[in-house]
Amino acid sequence: MDAEFEAVVANFPPLQFDDPAAQRASFAELRASIEPPRLPPNLEVLVDRSVRSADGHQVEARVYLPADLSAHSPTLVWIHGGGYVVGTADEDDSLCARIASELGIGVVSVDYRLAPEHPYPAGFEDCYAVVTALASAGESAQFDRLGDGNIVIGGGSAGAGLAAAVALRLRDEGLVFVTGQILLYPFIDSTLGFDSMRRYADGAIFNAHDAEVCWRHYLGAQRSAPAAYASPSATTNLVGLPPAYVAAAGADCLHDEAIDYALRMIRAGVSVELHSFPDVPHGFTGVAPRTSASKRALSDLLEAVRRFGGLREAAPKPVLVAVSEE
Repeated sequence: MDAEFEAVVANFPPLQFDDPAAQRASFAELRASIEPPRLPPNLEVLVDRSVRSADGHQVEARVYLPADLSAHSPTLVWIHGGGYVVGTADEDDSLCARIASELGIGVVSVDYRLAPEHPYPAGFEDCYAVVTALASAGESAQFDRLGDGNIVIGGGSAGAGLAAAVALRLRDEGLVFVTGQILLYPFIDSTLGFDSMRRYADGAIFNAHDAEVCWRHYLGAQRSAPAAYASPSATTNLVGLPPAYVAAAGADCLHDEAIDYALRMIRAGVSVELHSFPDVPHGFTGVAPRTSASKRALSDLLEAVRRFGGLREAAPKPVLVAVSEE
């Protein structure tokens, strides 16, 4: 384990994926006991935006709007993690606010439905509905203050799995308005078949037992023969997907499925930037964002969103050069 993560891992409480309701209550209690993150002063957060999912469910979303948002700026749709069974749209407030503020773009965080109360395809359909609403004139009133530029999708862990699944469906339906995907330590293989699932079966933060339980909650009987949108690793055709930034955690039971998916996209002709961060646990950018590895990953993420969104690179900072009087 990377030395910067040793204390974090040692003090991280076990997660109760066997009982998602209890874990959600635990998270809610923790959040109520701490001061919420301080967001940039140039940022407005809208919490009353919703769109209709395929079955009529109203999907809530948080929208982060920087003061300098232009009419043609891109939008990032962010999907939180949590094994498909826990998590909330505001849990990544700090990250979403940073992306919106630093890049001057809109960010939409999706509050999708969770298993086991709402198994696949409920959460997937919710995320798909929000992404397509952003590009649909009929639903645009819900997001009328966002720019009309490129749309990038992304997330961490299960959120990355949902982002990958949405990208697959959009590709299959011939909808090409998504110009990039951000996949942080993606949770995408319901077979648990990769070697890292055995190598890090007792890994920190998230382990093989957690993975098995979460897939059972999310897919139920469908786990034995999952559709590609349920478990993106199951797809055999990755041609035509949008460019991707993929980050794998080296000491994570999900490491190898992230690497495999990225390499298969590369072989299919997809432009992919792949990083494997050695000796860090699952969810490393979230559990310890101030560590060296997390800072590098988050800096890379910002640049990937900038690139996928079609933004120009930031102007270089002026360099002061000492001039001799001789």
